Amino acid sequence: MAKISASLPDELKARLDAYIKDHPGTGVSEVVQTALEQFLSGGAPVQPPAPPPVTPPAPPPPTSNLDQVARDYVLNLAIHVENMRMAMASAGLWAPPPLVPPPWWQFREAGEPWAPKLKMERKTGGKKKTPLE
Repeated sequence: MAKISASLPDELKARLDAYIKDHPGTGVSEVVQTALEQFLSGGAPVQPPAPPPVTPPAPPPPTSNLDQVARDYVLNLAIHVENMRMAMASAGLWAPPPLVPPPWWQFREAGEPWAPKLKMERKTGGKKKTPLE
C-alpha cells in the first residue's frame, strides 16, 4: 500500500477532524481513501462501511443465595465509603473521587443518587449507654 503526504487548508482540516469525531472508528486514511475513490469515479457516491452494531450488555446471571450475601456486603461497604467521602468533602477535607456503583446495582428511578440511604435498625430491649462521670 502506498503512502502519500498532502497539505490541507486549516478549514478543510477542521472539517475532516469534525467528521472523524462524528464517526468513531473511522480514521483519516479511510476518509481520504473514500473521498479520493469518489472523486476519481466521477463523483459517484461511495458508501463508507457501516459501523458495527452496538450490542447491549447482557443481564447479570442469576445469583445463588451465597452470592447475594456477598453482593449485599459489598454494596453496603460501598455505600458506607461513599457516605464517608461525602461527609469529608462537606467538612472541607480532602476526599477521594466518587465510587462507581457496583455493576449489579439497579437504580429504582431516574435521578436517584448512587449512594442510597442505609436502613438503620435498632435492636429492641437494648440499654441506652450513659456517659461516664
